[in-house]
Amino acid sequence: MKTVFLFLRQGISNRNLLRTDFLKTLQEQPEVRIVILSPIGNEPEFRQEFESGNVCVEVWPRTKVGFWEKRLKNLKDYIWVSRGLTQAIRVRRLSQLGWWGLAWRDIVGRLARAIGVSEERTNRWEINIYKSNALVKTLYDRYKPNLVIFTRLFGTNLHVIKEAKKRGISVLCLVESWDNLISKGPLSVIPDRMAVWNEGMKIEADELHNFSMSKVDVVGVPQFELYADAKCLVERKQFFSTLGMDPGRKLVIYAASTEGLIPNEPDIVETVCRIIQQGLLERPAQLIVRLHPITSPQLRSEYQRRFSGRPHLFLQSPGRLSSLHDGWDPTWSDMSMLASTLFYAEVVVNVASTVTIDAAVLGRAILCIVFGVGGEKHYSTGFGGIFEHSHYRKLVETKGLELVYSEEELVDALNGHIANPSLGSDGRERMRRELCYRLDGQSGRRAASVVLRELGLNP
Repeated sequence: MKTVFLFLRQGISNRNLLRTDFLKTLQEQPEVRIVILSPIGNEPEFRQEFESGNVCVEVWPRTKVGFWEKRLKNLKDYIWVSRGLTQAIRVRRLSQLGWWGLAWRDIVGRLARAIGVSEERTNRWEINIYKSNALVKTLYDRYKPNLVIFTRLFGTNLHVIKEAKKRGISVLCLVESWDNLISKGPLSVIPDRMAVWNEGMKIEADELHNFSMSKVDVVGVPQFELYADAKCLVERKQFFSTLGMDPGRKLVIYAASTEGLIPNEPDIVETVCRIIQQGLLERPAQLIVRLHPITSPQLRSEYQRRFSGRPHLFLQSPGRLSSLHDGWDPTWSDMSMLASTLFYAEVVVNVASTVTIDAAVLGRAILCIVFGVGGEKHYSTGFGGIFEHSHYRKLVETKGLELVYSEEELVDALNGHIANPSLGSDGRERMRRELCYRLDGQSGRRAASVVLRELGLNP
């Protein structure tokens, strides 16, 4: 019997691995035991959903970051960012820290590099100072895993992964999203292998993190599997009836960004809402405002106060709140509703959301707003040049989305795409090809095959 530890503390990872063919494929192997370790591993609903004959569920052991561990993690980040490997991370850090906060960290990073300190060296120091946590040690002693899997390369207290490195157990990272390698910083713990969405990420692993491409497998995006299966969609009549919307009106979706990314986003939503409700479009339309899954209760209340009860508008609050690290746990019905929402839409509007890729997979037109209230451009604010210099540039360059720089351009673009759904289709196809690898419904099985190969079993 081979035992796999599957450390998942993000809702997005549950969506990508537990509710796809990835877990099903591993469950089909009688010689494999899967131990899911999750912050919600003690919740009855979670255990009931996943615990079975060869699947065990345990609680992710809570640990604290030590003083020197945190200092080394920070130093590694300063070194990596100061190398200027990607503008994406500098855009993110500038928005978080401001000019002076980034500048002094750059100075520290450059001084460290000048005396020969590298990310690789600080990684070794981190592993060397790590002392086994009693809870973590107990889990490893009880199950004796042959392979340890995690999804988030950039956490600070990845003691569960450091324990595997200390014990010489093989570690595999199934990288959870398309932008992680370019926009999140240096690797917290260096895995033995990675599996990624696409070929571009394979190159990023090498060029940005000095991680050999020979140790990277391209598998696609398991969470997009249901987009290839029409049976997973809510039936059209039921969909519009459930939301209380008119199936005869054109449907526009506004997908909200991560909270804090666009400070005045409710005002931007107000602009989109006004365009539709004042009849500025050539065809009667309606709007779904889809909140980000980890929107705080305070911001949810603001959206409810401002937009509830308006005609031809539905406020969609996806996911269920959870004590997972990113605050939500998407159920299968949530995933089906997202797919149906995008499938029945004519146009998907956002500022800089990953939903852009979901929409492209389903062939829907995508408009990205680059103006704020009063015509202010977002890239002139503290968030920086997201469309020119950050990870989002990869999406812009495919021409699978259209940037709109004013309210007038937004009206024209909405009318154009509603009248002609094929506009931008070549770019959307390029986005699917470059970002998603293969959309054949087999990504979960490909990821599981990597796991079985690492265990020495025939996929």
